[in-house]
Amino acid sequence: MIYLPDICGTCEGSTRALNNVYEIYEREEKKDNPKRICIYKEILHNDAVIEEFKKMGIETINDLSEVNSDDILIIRAHGESKSTYDYLKENNIEYVDATCIKVQKIHEKILEKYNAGYEIVIVGDSLHPEVIGSNGWCDNKGFIIGNQVDVVDLKCKSDKIFVTCQTTIDPTMFTEIVQLIKNKFGQDKIEVYNACCHAVKNIMESSIELAKKMDLMFVIGGRDSSNTEVIRQNVSEYVETYKFSDIKVLSDFILRNDIDENKNIGLTGGASTPIKEIYNYKYIIEFLLFYKKVYQQLKSGQKNINDSLSCVSNHDAVLNLINDFKDLNQDGKYIRGILIALGYFLSSKQNDLEYLNLAYAYEMFQTAILIHDDIIDNAKIRREKETIPRRICRKYLDLSNDATYHEDVLKLANSLGICAGDYGFFEANKLIVKNYATNPHLADILIEYNDIVTKTIEGEIIDVALPFYGKYDIVKPAEQDILNIYHLKTSFYTIIGPFALGYLLGGKKIDEKLQNVLDKIGISFQIKDDILGIFGDKKKTGKSNTSDISEFKQTILYTYIINTPYKEEFLKIYGNKIINDKDLNKVRHLLKISGSYDYALSYLEELYSNAILEIDDLDLEEEGKDLLKGLLIYLHNRKK
Repeated sequence: MIYLPDICGTCEGSTRALNNVYEIYEREEKKDNPKRICIYKEILHNDAVIEEFKKMGIETINDLSEVNSDDILIIRAHGESKSTYDYLKENNIEYVDATCIKVQKIHEKILEKYNAGYEIVIVGDSLHPEVIGSNGWCDNKGFIIGNQVDVVDLKCKSDKIFVTCQTTIDPTMFTEIVQLIKNKFGQDKIEVYNACCHAVKNIMESSIELAKKMDLMFVIGGRDSSNTEVIRQNVSEYVETYKFSDIKVLSDFILRNDIDENKNIGLTGGASTPIKEIYNYKYIIEFLLFYKKVYQQLKSGQKNINDSLSCVSNHDAVLNLINDFKDLNQDGKYIRGILIALGYFLSSKQNDLEYLNLAYAYEMFQTAILIHDDIIDNAKIRREKETIPRRICRKYLDLSNDATYHEDVLKLANSLGICAGDYGFFEANKLIVKNYATNPHLADILIEYNDIVTKTIEGEIIDVALPFYGKYDIVKPAEQDILNIYHLKTSFYTIIGPFALGYLLGGKKIDEKLQNVLDKIGISFQIKDDILGIFGDKKKTGKSNTSDISEFKQTILYTYIINTPYKEEFLKIYGNKIINDKDLNKVRHLLKISGSYDYALSYLEELYSNAILEIDDLDLEEEGKDLLKGLLIYLHNRKK
């Protein structure tokens, strides 16, 4: 189970800063000519927030020379030096001050006291942006005290000393430091402004109370956030605790380690961690724990399923081909089988294994159709193994030098591959009928299953035809054609179909609202695949970055760029059989400068955002909504 403390994440100042950004963004979006929005030096010390705003088109800059009077600048929650405000006013640049009100008060006090001849002492981390900004209001002449020991070297000469602090500093430590300064320089010389914010203290106390009841604690926050680290250190005194600033890193951690749904896991965050971000981590952990449980169930029985595959003939050609099929019919990610389990669980509220054989049948169908796909794409590797046509070629290709032998081997490889795929289709169908003969929903399940198969084939037909049409100018591919492929070949095959089968097995049919959400998840899944296909790290994806280019694959990246002035230059490379690193980098460059890459990302983000919102309106219990959100977040953040 996943638990959150009573108080966690985002202090008032951080919330105000985020709201400032959203308000400005919404205001400008309504205009015909919106201004460019920039944030100066990160709105919060949080990578996830920065990445979210980047996807919205809001830039984070580090140099004021990058903005002009046509832009809007947002000053971050940690605040800035007086010189920043002077520069903005002198250059007539519109700005929104998202500085925390407590920090603004510190700035006012420092300026007032500095102008009155006080020496300024700031208690805090000298590298923290809040301290740097505050020091800028006394011309960077303030003394910065990091701990009690630093008071020894403090060399104030004035009769008037003003002491204040970083808002996130520990209040007890600040009190101790102030007393040491008073002892050193005299009580009557010191004026104190205690700006300690109790948000971190309150979050910490609440998190510690939760930690006492947990098996594990995760602290969510910015990579370099000092207050998040302080919370982690304090909470770790009570239970094993980890800090995460990247949802992908946390996902890998959950999948790699011995963590299951029987563990009580607490989630908290720092003062700069939006509560929305903490909930996103909650959703993905819940999904991953479900994923791990079902994956192990599927994995443990896969050998029995393969052993049960029937074979009437004892001919070597048949036996060898079926053994190759069995070898490929394992070691997958089981994402479709897991979706069948998810659909069944949400529909029936049962945790039994009734879904297993349906999931095995669907995974077998996937293996079958992938074998056909490998023939179409002339692929060499599938699931980190040689494809069936490749195995056959390797086995026979060098046995003869006959003039037609090479051509005959290629024909044999593809023909046997087609046979292997056909074999898998009907074995999958047989597995369903055999195991659900007495199930009252069998007819509906078979109708749905075969509908998925035909839709997938329809999508594949369009996917095969479009590159030919486009390459030879028979028909100019439109974006809607690509979306049809995504809808038929990815949404139904990968997301809608398996979920709907599990839902039917549990006794319900998915309604239009649920199907629309699943469709958005499926289309966003494919767009992500297309982007990773060219721009991903092939060490992580396990796929070549050049295959989509050499295959003249039709994607929304392609349909966008061919309607720009970069079309001619792009088509000199796109579709060539041999693509080197120079060609790949050129294609990447053209997709970016043409706007195609940004367009695909924007389309992806819009689908993702809409799907997240629409999940809340579904006729599902909260647990089901959380699991669907977790699935969506997991797929959205994948790198392969």
